[in-house]
Amino acid sequence: MKFLFINPNRLIERKNIWSVVNSITPPLGIATLTAVLENEGCEAEIIDAAALNLEIPEILSRIPPDINIIGLTATTPEIESVISIAKSIRNQFPEIKILLGGVHPTIFHEMLVEEGHCDMVVRGEGEDTILAIARKLPLETIPNLTWRSPEGNVVANPQRDTFVNLDELPFPSYRKLPMKKYRSALGAAKLSPSIGMITSRGCPGKCTFCFSGMFGSRIRLMSPEKIMEHILYVKSAYGIREISFYDDTFTTNRKRVEKLCKLMISEKVHMSWSCFARVDSVNPEILRLMKQAGCHQICYGFESADEDILKAINKRISTNDVINAVSWTKKAKIDIRGAFMLGSPGETERSIRKTIEYSKKIGIQFAIYNITTPFPGTALFDWANEKGFIKHTDWNLYDLSHPIMELPTIASEAVQKSYHKAYKEYYLRPAYIIQRLLSIQTRDELKTYIKVFAGILSMLGRVRRGIHESS
Repeated sequence: MKFLFINPNRLIERKNIWSVVNSITPPLGIATLTAVLENEGCEAEIIDAAALNLEIPEILSRIPPDINIIGLTATTPEIESVISIAKSIRNQFPEIKILLGGVHPTIFHEMLVEEGHCDMVVRGEGEDTILAIARKLPLETIPNLTWRSPEGNVVANPQRDTFVNLDELPFPSYRKLPMKKYRSALGAAKLSPSIGMITSRGCPGKCTFCFSGMFGSRIRLMSPEKIMEHILYVKSAYGIREISFYDDTFTTNRKRVEKLCKLMISEKVHMSWSCFARVDSVNPEILRLMKQAGCHQICYGFESADEDILKAINKRISTNDVINAVSWTKKAKIDIRGAFMLGSPGETERSIRKTIEYSKKIGIQFAIYNITTPFPGTALFDWANEKGFIKHTDWNLYDLSHPIMELPTIASEAVQKSYHKAYKEYYLRPAYIIQRLLSIQTRDELKTYIKVFAGILSMLGRVRRGIHESS
């Protein structure tokens, strides 16, 4: 049996900040599935349409004629693109089975099969399920699989109650990927080439805006030794100089981070890296060790400066947690990228103003503002849908830059204006510009700052033109 996996291309609106700073990272999920299949003796290929910026005709032209199953992965804002690709594949290669996976198909699995967009959906974690398919086991015996029976019925098999050991997974099949195309999010990496890496599945947080159903309720961690082996491999094989750890919360287990940092120091890896963390998952000691091991930036999810809103989204952090984390991180001489959400339940123009002002005064190096988006499968979506606050289900616009909810406390138009105003006020401050220029130490850092600054200006310019044209 021969497989092909496709990572879909998605056009990001040029008025969206992610069109400026978005990373191009290896599709680790399908690259790991490819490696698992290859270990089983199956043939598997990858088309990374996102990294290669491929349109549908170009994707179709790269599909080998002897493929049995094509798998596509999709988040919510990618699903319309994936459906279009699947339809084109169906028209040109009607004998090929189409399989979908990822967050959005996991939630809407029965509908996607019922409507004929695919033949099967792998729900949640995919390694064991894809192996069972490759071994040609009867479909009705494969957990986590939704499929169409010969009689035309949609069948949702039971969910598996066991999960893979991350240390036992092979490294992603990097050799099947366009490795020179990948880079971290702008502002997140000091050195190049850089790539993203994920070393855990699950998150200790229970925020209402996140979907935790993909990998089970228990967080699973890759061991420091396995991470170290992975780092040394990509450094040796591909000359990688920077890692962006994209775990939901890299520091959830401080003992693991401590051991990894000590390994990186003792082995003299000399790898620059960044990560995501919760403000309540760090302390001065671990931050100093992370700095010594090469960490130069941490992205914290601050979300809001209003404690009532933090409670409403079940963020479970306090103002004191934020103050401590910012202070400790600065003392460790690690840069901070702060993530903020505008338009959460209970939001008002006053609370948004408070968040923007707070983001400017705490002295962080980068700020990312997103419009609170109720993604399907989250508690936030269920709440907003029950209350009648969901404006539409145009999945293309579930991209963190468009208001999806019409809240009783603030107009969606006010949220949209605040989104662009926040970027203008934060990045166009003379004091900020001078501070960033004075802090630059390398040519790579200068190039990154110029790209970020130019991108922000370009985004804001498009917004102004759009407002002018619509008035």
